[in-house]
Amino acid sequence: MNRKVPWLNWIVPLIGLFMVSCASTDPQAAFDEVSETVAQRTGQRPKWMREDGDEQEIEKAVQAFLKNDLTVQSVTAITLLNNRSLQAQWEEIGISQAELAQASRAPNIEIAGMWRFPNRPPSALNMEYSAAANFLDLLMLPARTKIAKQNLEQTKLQVAHHILQIASEAQTAFYTLQAHLESLKRKEAVIQVNDAAVEVAQQQYKAGNVPDLELYQQQAAASQAQLDLVQAQTQIRSDREKLNRIMGLWGKETDWEIADSLPTLPKKEFSLKNLEELGLNQRLDLAAARNQSLAVVKALQLKKFSRYFPGATIGVSAERDTDRQTVIGPSLSLELPIFDQGQPALAKLAAQYRQAQRNFEALAINIRSEVREARDVLVAARRAVAFYEETLLPQHQKILRETLLQYNAMQKSNYDLLAAKEKEQMAQQGYIDALLSYWMARVELERVVGGRLTDDEIVLSKPVPATSHNVAPQNHQHH
Repeated sequence: MNRKVPWLNWIVPLIGLFMVSCASTDPQAAFDEVSETVAQRTGQRPKWMREDGDEQEIEKAVQAFLKNDLTVQSVTAITLLNNRSLQAQWEEIGISQAELAQASRAPNIEIAGMWRFPNRPPSALNMEYSAAANFLDLLMLPARTKIAKQNLEQTKLQVAHHILQIASEAQTAFYTLQAHLESLKRKEAVIQVNDAAVEVAQQQYKAGNVPDLELYQQQAAASQAQLDLVQAQTQIRSDREKLNRIMGLWGKETDWEIADSLPTLPKKEFSLKNLEELGLNQRLDLAAARNQSLAVVKALQLKKFSRYFPGATIGVSAERDTDRQTVIGPSLSLELPIFDQGQPALAKLAAQYRQAQRNFEALAINIRSEVREARDVLVAARRAVAFYEETLLPQHQKILRETLLQYNAMQKSNYDLLAAKEKEQMAQQGYIDALLSYWMARVELERVVGGRLTDDEIVLSKPVPATSHNVAPQNHQHH
């Protein structure tokens, strides 16, 4: 005769409910959210190298970028796609998603059985079976899942923040290389000027018109210019390798070219007040710090709730005695909090909460300060560039032009003309340095506010204003 077991009517649906409520192990949704955030902040969309075909797809996209001269936008795009450290960072999302899936799962049911043999009649086998689960784990399942979700959100924010840092690093490296390439052209022009000066000096020396000291001075200046050129070429090779590392390139992929002129200034900048607010609203590390505080609060609340119930197991057990009588019923085991009532764990969580709060406040203060500092540096760099463009470069152009006129009228010597040309080149170098400082300050400002600044117009790849005059020194002899 089949006997109906009443608890089977509810235990099977309950098991099904627990299985349905489990979080997925697939991190695609979390990645899509982070990808969207990064795309909004950088203008470029990353891709996770997760499936078998992803690597080939990324390689194809990178090759397409490398066919043209690299820009700051294409360098950022390649970095977000191909940087292997960044790809490794994506796995943090997969790990956190797996932890959420684990936290959302009910504890397994523990099954036990015992078989005992009597030593005298009745001689039937004594059997006992039990099935039990940790009731406290079941009770805490929703709270534990919420904490895991909070941790996943924090991981997403931290990964997105890390990606933005790498993007800023790539942009800084790109502008630095652009400036050094432009400086190289200036140094080559300086070498031409110094070589011309040495040639003139040697001719005048042979004619007995200049002393030994003057010839040696011209030769030393030319040698120094050659050394400066070699150092500049070495620096450019180092800059290229740094960009290769950031973009994750190797082999033939490293034969890329870039536009060798820095962009000119944008037309306007942002107000300091708005930038501070923007930084506080956008910075993902600040959001992660806030999220960490919330996660610790939830863990603290959970511990306070469960401190007097450190362990509870419920289940069902059945036993058939030696007289063949069967008994069945629920079972319960409790852990009594006599010696440990959870005070150390509570104290630790409370300290972690205060620590998270202070770290959050400190970061908010630092962000405000970083924004003000970056804004001031940007404004100062902008003024320096404007001073070069509006005052210093035109002054040197006038000096060079007037010197050339007087040279043609034999009122100035070869050395006067070459010195004027060399100073004009030095002013050009100062202008390039100032422009590089501006763009580096702008990248830093975008980093500290947590995203790109797009409300102003940027003119890309416009060359440095031309100031060179066609100076062809000749061996004029003054009488």
